[in-house]
Amino acid sequence: GAGLIAGIGPFATTRLGAGHLGMTFALAVLPWALPALLRPADRPARTVAWALALGLAGPFGGTVALPVVACGLVGTRAWRARGPALRAALGVLVAQGPWLVPTVVVAAQGTDIASAGDFPTDLSGPGGALRLLAGHGFWRTPSQIGGAQGWEVAVAGLVLAGLAVVGWRRLPDAVRTPVALVAGVGLLGALASAVPGLDGVVEAVVDTPVGAAVREGQRLLALWVVVAAPAAAIGADALARRVGPGLRPVVTAVPLVLAVLGAGPALWGVGGALDPVDLPPAWSDVRAAVHHDPGTVLVLPWQSYPGLAVTDGRPVAQPLAVYLGGDVLASSDPGFGDGRRERSDDREGRAAAVAERLVAGEDVHDDLVALGVRWVVEVPLVGRRVDPSAPPPPGLRPVVVTSDISLHEVPGWAPARRVADGEPAEVDRPVAPLLRTDPDAVLVAAPGSGGWRRAGEASTSADGLLELPAGGRTAWYPGAVAVLLADLAAVVLAGVCLRRVRTTRAGGGSG
Repeated sequence: GAGLIAGIGPFATTRLGAGHLGMTFALAVLPWALPALLRPADRPARTVAWALALGLAGPFGGTVALPVVACGLVGTRAWRARGPALRAALGVLVAQGPWLVPTVVVAAQGTDIASAGDFPTDLSGPGGALRLLAGHGFWRTPSQIGGAQGWEVAVAGLVLAGLAVVGWRRLPDAVRTPVALVAGVGLLGALASAVPGLDGVVEAVVDTPVGAAVREGQRLLALWVVVAAPAAAIGADALARRVGPGLRPVVTAVPLVLAVLGAGPALWGVGGALDPVDLPPAWSDVRAAVHHDPGTVLVLPWQSYPGLAVTDGRPVAQPLAVYLGGDVLASSDPGFGDGRRERSDDREGRAAAVAERLVAGEDVHDDLVALGVRWVVEVPLVGRRVDPSAPPPPGLRPVVVTSDISLHEVPGWAPARRVADGEPAEVDRPVAPLLRTDPDAVLVAAPGSGGWRRAGEASTSADGLLELPAGGRTAWYPGAVAVLLADLAAVVLAGVCLRRVRTTRAGGGSG
């Protein structure tokens, strides 16, 4: 019952249906990591090893591991053992480097991410805040698994919480306080964004480059679920021992009943969110053409979460950015009506205007060339189809045109152009953070960023392209060095921890 509540309950299945696979991975790892994380200074090597495992899930795992370790350090008064506590704390922080350092590097270039106020925990429906206890409250109400259920959700949450309190009282003294802190942080973190007064505090703390990793506070409810589920099972077992033989199996099975009640609406594809999609063959033709002749791709429709025909209208994050790979220009406006663009890419503003004119049938060939776009891909929205017999957009050359997807090439595209005369320049890019091109000042068909270096700092053109100053032929991105060092530190740390854990097991001590 405890495993089902945490593994396929409303919280877990809602995240799975929303595509938050990092949280799915974190929820799978966290129960096994808890014994070490709740007492981090007892066995620092084991604590850091589990933090590394959670760090593989990116921000979803890291923003769960960090508060659990913090609760463990505070709840066990581990600061009294300064050496082990410090090793554990520093190790856990380094373990998050592979996702934390890139976050800082990108944020330093300037981003305009949506505010935490756009992702408030949903407390609507019968029972309101009590529904959180059962794993509800996802900010996008239609995505919440079981959201249409009524008071049974609030009642189930209260029963779960009551059993968890009974079970918590039976936990060993060594972990009782850390467990209470973890559960409290999970509930308060999920609740705060929806409480007047607290929501402003949350926005002030979270609306920062690093804090944005938890801008959606309901994510922290994972901390409540992962400790409440086993505590409730322990509580049910304790209560079952106090009743007669006839009722004992019934009381023992209550967590299992709660799990079935919560998971029921997620059966058969998580409310349709996990229905498989068969991509038409033309999609692979488009990808093959783009991979054969790489260049910037402009994606239509210009929406972050389009309801595509291929998904029967189900809104999905624009899939072509991942499907095609490389440099893909697609909208990063999350759709809250405030015009924010969450990518650190100054080309997006110009691209949005060009895309609008392109859809209107205007000739935007010169604008696409100036923006460094080589390919234009269009996927129809639900209820629409691309007309293969229609003439191509003015100035573009058709390459793949079917009713499912279309690909047009922009004649005159060049990977770079000299600033002085606008003539094409060659670009050699053996790896992403390194490129070689004409020694004159050039505009590269790539997102502009002041993080590049070549005979001085690079800049961003008016169209958002990368503008390299005149100098040597080689330009590089120093931020990549910080990212690689963070990755290397995590790999070395993993080796040290595994060796320490094996040595400890062989010697029978604590590590």
